[in-house]
Parts: sequence; C-alpha cells; structure tokens
Amino acid sequence: MKAVKLFRPISLATLIMASTSTALVAEEFEKSDIEQIVHQYIIDNPEVVAEAIYKLQNQAKEEQARQEALSLKQMTAQLTNNPIDPVGGNPNGSVTIVEFFDYNCGYCKRANGTLQQLIADNPDLKVVYKEWPILSEGSAKASNIALAVNLAYPDKYQAFHRALLESRSVRTENDAWAVVERVGLDRAKVEKELSNGDIAKHLQETKYLAQQLGITGTPAFVVGGQILKGAYPQEDIQRAIDAAKES
Repeated sequence: MKAVKLFRPISLATLIMASTSTALVAEEFEKSDIEQIVHQYIIDNPEVVAEAIYKLQNQAKEEQARQEALSLKQMTAQLTNNPIDPVGGNPNGSVTIVEFFDYNCGYCKRANGTLQQLIADNPDLKVVYKEWPILSEGSAKASNIALAVNLAYPDKYQAFHRALLESRSVRTENDAWAVVERVGLDRAKVEKELSNGDIAKHLQETKYLAQQLGITGTPAFVVGGQILKGAYPQEDIQRAIDAAKES
C-alpha cells in the first residue's frame, strides 16, 4: 500500500503567534532606525536619487504633453478659424500654421524670414498670426496698432507685420506709427480702429490659448497636432507641415 503523507492544518494559535512575532520585530525598529537605513542606502547608492529625479521629470513631461495634446484638440477652432485673427499665406490653404509672436522678440525676427520662405514653398499654407505682446509696453503698443491695421487694411497686414519685425526694435508707440507711414497706410484710418473691441478680444484669447497649451515664450508654432516652442529650423517646421498634410 502506498504511503500517504498527512499534513496537519495550521492552527489559529500558530498564525497568531507568527503574526505577533512579526509585529514585535517591526516594533524594534524605531523611525530613526529606518531613516538611518534609508539615508545610508542613498549615501552608498547616490545614483538612486538621480534615477528617481529623472523618472519624475519624465512623468511630468509626459503628463504635460498629454494635457497639451488634449487642449490642442479642444481648441483647434479657436486657433485656426477665429475670424478676428490676422491671416497670411493662402487664406484657403489646406494646412494651417499658427504663430505666437512678439515684435520685440529677437527670435521672432529671425523666424520671420523662415516663415516667409515656408509660405513661398507651400502654396497651400495658411498662416494665422497670434499677436502676443509679452516683452514690453512697446510690444503691447505695436500689437494694438498691428491689429488696428488688420481691421482697417486686412490686405496690408502682412506687409506691415513683416516691416515691423524687420525694425530693430519697437520701444515706443511712435516706432510703430513710423512703420504705418513707411508702408503707406493712412494713420487716421488706423487710429479709428484702435477702440475696436476685437483688438482686446484677440489679445485676451491669445493669452488664454498660450496658457492652455503650455506656451511660455515666443515664437511658438502650432501645426496640425504639434506645438513647436521656439525658433525651430525651417526643415523642422516643414516636416510638421508635411505631417499635417498626410494626416
């Protein structure tokens, strides 16, 4: 006959004794003891801290990117189809690029040539200009006048916009008015539009959009589902345009 091993069931008393023993061992470790163990481990393995920080930073970046992508999806109409925004390139283009800029931003001045070349290379590119004066009072004055130009002479906005960016700086309101005259526009007609509520509305909405999309500086470009923060090389922006065409 084959022998059968019998296993005795663990009694409740045995479990209680084991649990009590574990608790007693845990109680022997004071908080200071645990802190000392952890402290010594970090001292002996400093790379653990760097790894933890790196992981946290990556998690934060991933969450920020997720939130920005969600905001971008929800705000597409405000970004690309707002009737109060100045428009350049091909108004009926199949691909839209949105630019956030400040007339006193040196990087925006550099990006101006890049954007004009992109317009020339992409006949189906629509450009939406988001006046976002964040650097100085002169920038604010220039943006208000630029938006007034867009209301008074929508077909002349791009010429004025380029000329203003090509100026060395816009320190005062007079610097912007000088460009109005240089482009050949009627100052009195432009001045009448300065009180138009659409100007303040554009500036408020641009500020809100920038905040929601995590844009903190100029220039910044939105192309399709991508947000390019900074003065990106022309080829990088072109790749974003090509990706938007294919999507």
